[in-house]
Amino acid sequence: MKKLSLLIFCMLLVYQGLAQSVQVRGKVSTTGGAGVPGTSVLEKGTNNGAVTNTNGEYSIRVSSKNAVLNFSSVGLLPKSESVQGRTVIDVLLEENLKELSEVVVVGYGSQRKQDITSAVSVIGMKDIGEQPASNMNQLLQGRASGVVVKQKAGTPGGAFEVRVRGIGSLGAGSDPLYVIDGFVVGTSVGSNFNPNDIESISVLKDAASTAIYGARGSNGVVLITTKNAQEGKVNVNFSLDYGVNSIPDSRRVKMLNGQEFAQFKKDVFMDAIRILQNREPSLEEVPIGYRYPEQTKYSTDWFGAIINKNSAYQDANLTITSGKGPIKSMFSVGYYKEDGTIMNTDYDRISIRSNNGGQVNKFLTVGLNVNGSLTRQNVANTDGRSALVGGALLMDPREPIYNADGTMRPYIGGVDGAFGFPNPVFLLQNVIRKRNISDVLANAFAEFTIVDGLKFRTSVNGKMNYNRFKEYVPSTIGASVASGTSGAPPRIATARDISEQLQNVSFDELLTYSPKIGEEHKLDAMVGFTSQKEQVYGIDGSANTFPDDLVPYLGAGSIRSSNSYEYSWSLLAYFARVNYALKDKYLFSASFRREGSSRFGESNKYGDFPAASVGWRISEEPFMKDLSFVNDMKIRASWGVTGNNNIGNYPSLAFVGANNYILGNSFAAGKVISNFANSSLKWEKSDQLDIGLDLAMFNNKLTFTFEYYNKITNDMLLPVSIPAVSGFTTSLDNIGQVQNSGVELSADYRTSLGPVNFRTNVNVTMNQSKILAIKGANDMLWYGSFYGGYNVMKVGRPIGMIYGYRKEGIFNTQAEIDAWAKQDGVIPGGMKFKDMNGDGVISYDTQDMTEIGNPNPAFTWAWTMAADYRRWDLNVLFVGAQNFDIYRNIEASTMNMDGVFNVLDKAKDRWRSATNPGTNPNDKNSQGGTSYFKWSRESSERYVYDGSYVWLKAVTLGYKLPKMSNIFSESRVFLTANNLFLFTHYPGNNPDAGVRGGTELNNDDESYPVPRTMALGVKINF
Repeated sequence: MKKLSLLIFCMLLVYQGLAQSVQVRGKVSTTGGAGVPGTSVLEKGTNNGAVTNTNGEYSIRVSSKNAVLNFSSVGLLPKSESVQGRTVIDVLLEENLKELSEVVVVGYGSQRKQDITSAVSVIGMKDIGEQPASNMNQLLQGRASGVVVKQKAGTPGGAFEVRVRGIGSLGAGSDPLYVIDGFVVGTSVGSNFNPNDIESISVLKDAASTAIYGARGSNGVVLITTKNAQEGKVNVNFSLDYGVNSIPDSRRVKMLNGQEFAQFKKDVFMDAIRILQNREPSLEEVPIGYRYPEQTKYSTDWFGAIINKNSAYQDANLTITSGKGPIKSMFSVGYYKEDGTIMNTDYDRISIRSNNGGQVNKFLTVGLNVNGSLTRQNVANTDGRSALVGGALLMDPREPIYNADGTMRPYIGGVDGAFGFPNPVFLLQNVIRKRNISDVLANAFAEFTIVDGLKFRTSVNGKMNYNRFKEYVPSTIGASVASGTSGAPPRIATARDISEQLQNVSFDELLTYSPKIGEEHKLDAMVGFTSQKEQVYGIDGSANTFPDDLVPYLGAGSIRSSNSYEYSWSLLAYFARVNYALKDKYLFSASFRREGSSRFGESNKYGDFPAASVGWRISEEPFMKDLSFVNDMKIRASWGVTGNNNIGNYPSLAFVGANNYILGNSFAAGKVISNFANSSLKWEKSDQLDIGLDLAMFNNKLTFTFEYYNKITNDMLLPVSIPAVSGFTTSLDNIGQVQNSGVELSADYRTSLGPVNFRTNVNVTMNQSKILAIKGANDMLWYGSFYGGYNVMKVGRPIGMIYGYRKEGIFNTQAEIDAWAKQDGVIPGGMKFKDMNGDGVISYDTQDMTEIGNPNPAFTWAWTMAADYRRWDLNVLFVGAQNFDIYRNIEASTMNMDGVFNVLDKAKDRWRSATNPGTNPNDKNSQGGTSYFKWSRESSERYVYDGSYVWLKAVTLGYKLPKMSNIFSESRVFLTANNLFLFTHYPGNNPDAGVRGGTELNNDDESYPVPRTMALGVKINF
C-alpha cells in the first residue's frame, strides 16, 4: 500500500507539472514570408530550447503559460514573445540592417558600409579574439583579402612586412601608408604602438579609396581607429596574459653532431685522396683530430646553446572609459614584455593613451588624443650566415662551450681545417647592443557646425620620436672567417652611440556639407587642405682602442669620431570629394587631390590624383524582390591615380662632398659633386581599375565579396645608366612600368545551431606582377651576387624572379663530363648545369644563368573558424601560400663539403663514388690549399625549394566565468597560441624568411627563428 500511495503521489505531481506546462508550436518567417531554418527558440531564464526545421517550424514545451520565448537567428533582429497560454505562436523576424548601415572609416571621413563603392576591408577587434600581438600588423595577418603579412624573423619587437595587392615598385618602397585617428604617420607605426588600444582597422586597397592620400597612396592605406568611450557607459577593463615562447623541434635545422662531424671530416679527407690520387688512403694519413670519430669527446649543439627555452611573455592592459556627460574619455595603460628565444635578447614596452572628446554644445565638438610610449630592446646581430644564428649552425660541434676550469671560451675552433668563430654564448653575454625608443603621438580637433549639414573641422597632429642605439664590442670578442675577417681575441674594442630625434607636424582643414534633399537623395561633399613637415636630427659617435672593457663609453676610447646630420621633407595638398546616392541603389563617388612634395625636382613639384567610383545595389530593384534569399547585392567599379614618393629626401638634387688633395706638396681642401642632379624627377604614378561584387544572402548569414583589379605603375624611380664621361655611371630617373593584377575572394558565413553560434571566413588572394618596361640601356636589372643568389627584373616577367644555373643532375663519371658541354674544372660528384645559350660552354659568369624559381605565390589564403557555446568560445586562424620558391642561400655554407663548416644532416647522403652516388653533390673544392673543384656554391637551382605552406597561426579557447559578485560585470579566461603548427616541405625554419628587402625576394640566409607562443590570460570588466 505504501508503494502504491507513493506511485499515485508521483503521478499527481507529474500531472500537475503537465497541467502547468504548455506545448507551443509555430513557424518563424522573414518579412518576405520565407521560413527561417536554424532559428534558436529558447525559454527565457532556462536551458530549455529548440531549433526550427528546414521550413522554419518549431515545437517546444514550456514550463508555464506565462513563459517567454526568445527567438534569434544570424542576420535577423532577435525577438521575444510571451506565451500567455497560446499554443501556436508564429513569429516574423526582421532583417538586421545594422551591418549594412555600419559606419566605416575611410580617408578623411566615414561612410555607411552599404554606400561604399571602393575596395575597403574592415577588421574589427571583436572578430579577432584574444591574440598575443606585439605589433599591430600581426592583427592584419589573414584577416583581409589582398593583404599579405609576413613575419620574416622572430626578433622581439620586430617588424612585420605588409603588402597590399603586391609589389608595385622596383625602386621606391612598397609599404602601405598608416593613418592613426586621422594622423598620417608614414609607412610604419613603429614598435611603440600598443595593439590593445585599437578599436578597428580599415584597409583601403584600390585607387578610388587611396587617391585622397595622393603621392603616398599607391601601396594601400591602413586606417587605425583607437578606442573611445561608449555613450552613457562607465567601464573599467583589465586584461592580463602570460605565456612562453619556444622553438619547436620540428622547425629546428638538423646539423651533424660531434661524432658525425668527425666522421664527415674523416670521409672528406679520405675521399679527396681517392679522387685526386686514385688510391686508398691509410688511417695514419688522417689528421689525429678526426681519425677516430667514435672517440670524439664533445658534441655541442651550438644553436641549442644560444636558445632561451620557454622564454617568458606577458601583456597587461588597463582601460578606463567614461561615456557619461558631454565630454567622454578613455584612458589606458599597457605593459608588454617579451624575452627572446635567443638568450639575452628581449623587448619591453610601456604605453599610456588618453582619448577625450565630445559635443560642447550644438555648434562645437572637440577632441584630444594623446599617446606616449617607451620601448627598450636588447638586440643582437642575428640575420645572415655571418651573424649569430647562421654562425651557430656552422660552428664545429666537436668543440666545448667551456674550458676545463669552467670558464667560458671566447673563441671556438680554427683547428683541423674547421673555421673559427666567436663563442656565440660568450658574445651574447658580453656584447652590448641596446635600443631605447620613446614616442609621443597627439592629435586634436575642433569641429564647428555652421548650419545644419555644414561643418568645418580643423585639426593639428604631432609626433615626436627619440631613438637611441648603443653598442659596445669588447676586446674579448673574436671575428669569424664567415664575416670576411678572422682571428681570436684580443682585438680592438669598439663602441658606437647613435641618438636621433624626429618631429612630425601636420595640419588638416576640412569643410563638409551633407544637405537633406529628400528621402531619395543622399549627398555629402568635402573640400580640404593639408600640410605636413617632418624633420630628423641625429648624432652618430664611435670610438675604439679602449684601455680595458670596464668603461663601455665613447669617452674612454683613445680614438674617437663623430658625425651629425639633419634632413627634412614637407608636403602641401588640396583635395575634394563628393559622394551621392539615389534611392540607396545608384551610388557615385569622386575625389581629386593636388599635392606638392619637397622630394621632387623643381619642374615637377606638384601632381594631380583623380579618382571616381560607381555602384549599383541591384537588390533594391523591383525585379529582385522575388529572390527572397538575396538580402543585398551591389556591383561597383572604380578608377583612380595614386602616387609613391618613398624615395628619400633629396634625390633630385646634386650633393657636394669633401675630396681633399695635394697641391704643390701641400694639403689642399677640396669639394666635388658626389651625385647627379635631376630637376625633372617626379613621383611614381599608379593607374588602377577595380571591379567588385558585394553579396549578402540567406538572411545575411552568407556574405561574399569579389574583387578584380588591374594596377599599372608608371614612371618607376630607378637608377639609369649615363655616360661615364659625365663623372657618374647612374642617375635616378623616372623609367619603367610595372603591372599588378589579380582577383580577391572573401566569403563569410554565420549561423546558429541551437545554442551554438558558428562563423567562418575564407579569403583568397591571387596577385600577378609583370614588368612592362625598363627604359634605358638594359632590359634587365640584376640584384644579388654570383655566390648569393640573384633576383632579376626582366621585361615581360614577374618581379624578383630567381636566377642561376639550371640543375641537370650530378656528374657520376669522367665520361659523363667529357660528353657534356665544357664545364671547366668540374669533377665526378660535381653539379651538372645546363648550357642555356647553346655555345657548348658553361660560362663561369651569368651568361648561362636563367630563371630557376618564382618567389611570387600563385595565391595566398586564410581561413578563420569561430564558435561559441553558452560560456565557451573558440577562434582558429589558418594562413597559407601556395606554389612559390625560396632560394635557401645558407646552404652554400651548410652543404659545403670542405669540412670548414658543420653541415646539414642530409650531407650524409652525398656523392662518394660512382657506385655510391647519393642524392647530393660532393662539392669539396680545396685540399692542401689547392683549388680543384668549383661549380659548388654558385647561384643555382640546387638551392631552390618549393615554399608552399599551411600555418596554424592563431588559436584561442575562452570561457566566460559566472558572475560572482556585483563588482565584476563580466570575466573571461582564455588559452591562446600563435604560430602553433607549420605544414610545409621547405627545409628551413620559416618559409616567410628573407634577409634582403625590397624586390630581392625570398633569399633565406638564416634569421632569428619565429617562436611558437602559448599563453593563458584573463579579462575582467568592472
